[in-house]
Amino acid sequence: MSHDSFMSRAIELATNADLARDVNPVVGAVIVDASGAVVGEGWHNGSGTAHAEVMAITQAGAKAKGATLYCTLEPCNAQGKTGPCAQAIIIAGITKVVVGQRDPNQKMSGGSQTLIAAGIEVVDGVLTEQAKALNRSWNFAQEHNRPWVIWKTATTLDGYVAATDGTSKWITGEPARERVQELRASVGAIVTGTGTVLADDPLMTVRNFAEADQPLRIVVGDRELPKNAQIFSGTKPGVQLPGDLSEVISNLWKQQGVHRVLVEAGSHLSQSLWSADLVDEVYWFQAPVLLGAGKPAIGNFGVNTLANAPRFPDYQVDRVGLDLLVHFTTR
Repeated sequence: MSHDSFMSRAIELATNADLARDVNPVVGAVIVDASGAVVGEGWHNGSGTAHAEVMAITQAGAKAKGATLYCTLEPCNAQGKTGPCAQAIIIAGITKVVVGQRDPNQKMSGGSQTLIAAGIEVVDGVLTEQAKALNRSWNFAQEHNRPWVIWKTATTLDGYVAATDGTSKWITGEPARERVQELRASVGAIVTGTGTVLADDPLMTVRNFAEADQPLRIVVGDRELPKNAQIFSGTKPGVQLPGDLSEVISNLWKQQGVHRVLVEAGSHLSQSLWSADLVDEVYWFQAPVLLGAGKPAIGNFGVNTLANAPRFPDYQVDRVGLDLLVHFTTR
């Protein structure tokens, strides 16, 4: 079998873990002996657990000596919650390492150089794009020093999130709301504004998740909120953070390791988000409803003429129950 075949298997193994709410990336590893037989496989299950390479080495045992390791991400080169994988590979007697993606984390990178210095052959660039796609938001955060931000809204056909009297439950149907649950489950933090909390008193949780597994819940804004607001309930209550929206979001990565964020908010916070160019991906649910007036999905974020309006030609439209979902990325 070819390098691509074994790397494809490593990529498949990486998907065994859901690390959307973890600080670490997903990684898969395969160890192949001189005859071409797979003698060890592994994947990373999250911060503090064995890395994929170590899991594969443990499974291979003595058969790792003289074998080739395929790994979706360059083996780490520093002590974290677990030891450096580069040293584990050297000790195991592996003689060749094939890497999908170089590690963009400067604190952990350099494993390839350590392996080469130890006399181990390193092959780079095998299925690199597929390997990078495993950790799109984590890679983005490493490069931009902030999380990948998803903006979700649910509106009428004419773009309103609530009627003039403030009523907004429910514009979209249950299938659309179930899709939002799936979206929430894919992020490390959910961000909203004080206006949304005061108007709707949302819980902002994933229904089927235990409290310990819930994404962080963040309320941005200075206005005083009721202490009994639902978003502050539970053993993992939401946190209100005053100040600059850009700083709040970037600190989710810098301080918490959150690399994927969902923003569900009203027009004011949404306006700030778009004005700061912080929207990376959009999920826009549209219901077959007309209001004619009400609260818009987004306020004025600086577009004063049609020629300056952002356009997103690469989009996908799906029907979700009776509603439409328009999905696209902005970059």
